[in-house]
Amino acid sequence: LVDDLLTLSRLEADDAPASEEDIDMADLLAQLQAEAEGLSGGRHRLQFRCGGPGLRGNRHELHSAFGNLVSNAIRYTPAGGDIRVRWKLRAGVGVFSVRDSGVGIAAEHLPRLTERFYRVDRSRSRETGGTGLGLAIVKHVAQRHRAKLEIESTVGGEQHGSVFRLRFPLVATATRTVDSGP
Repeated sequence: LVDDLLTLSRLEADDAPASEEDIDMADLLAQLQAEAEGLSGGRHRLQFRCGGPGLRGNRHELHSAFGNLVSNAIRYTPAGGDIRVRWKLRAGVGVFSVRDSGVGIAAEHLPRLTERFYRVDRSRSRETGGTGLGLAIVKHVAQRHRAKLEIESTVGGEQHGSVFRLRFPLVATATRTVDSGP
């Protein structure tokens, strides 16, 4: 909680990333995949795909934002569920997305998800862990990188689950494509 509060405070204090570098997205996704496999403990079907150029930004901040999206998908997707993480170039924009087959989020909660400590279901807070700050951190990292956060979610039915996307105005680096997972 203290680490997340300090991170959020630092992000809110400045509009621009502390530093920028060329980020090898295949390498960053491989790191996220290793962390996700540890957190999931084999309970989910994880799929990571990198099919696009790198990104220019602050690696530490982007790792934090992407990691929060991936860990949320794992926390809120029941065992046996699917989680797909993608980086790709679409219409000149870099898109990082996390799609899960979790329980979904009702539409009335979507506008408030990036508020500090906001919880859709407060009764599940202890069960799922987390600080309630992850999506606030994602929002601020997105703003600092001129990215847009988009959230889609469906509750119930065959297509339940959520998709979180970050769309980046792209500054490309070397292209490297990696495809891992089922």
